[in-house]
Amino acid sequence: MKKLNPPLYVILIVIAGLCTTTCGKSSDGGGGGGGGVIVLLGDLIGFWQHDPDSFTFDGQDNKLGGSGTVGGQTGTVSNSKIDKYQFSFDLVFADNSTKSYTGTIDETKEIIKLTTGGITTTFNKQ
Repeated sequence: MKKLNPPLYVILIVIAGLCTTTCGKSSDGGGGGGGGVIVLLGDLIGFWQHDPDSFTFDGQDNKLGGSGTVGGQTGTVSNSKIDKYQFSFDLVFADNSTKSYTGTIDETKEIIKLTTGGITTTFNKQ
């Protein structure tokens, strides 16, 4: 068997080192380790409550839909978007005023945190 020269050993060691530190890892932190819990439409569907406010989400046309009651006013979920680790939507009220929400879901898929106007509220799945 032919002997490898020293510079070739160095190149092979560097390549092997790079492969063990970067191969098989995704750019999002690998397996949810860096960004949080992945949000799926099916996980959001249902009734969520934080007395006296509540949301009822459904999956209209493969998008988040439904309604919500906040501060005694009821509105319709509109303009929803699900990103990998968070979701967002507008709640449109009868007077055409809107509140924009951004949310995350926890590992148990039983708690969502919704933020609007810099205030975050925790809602529990019922």
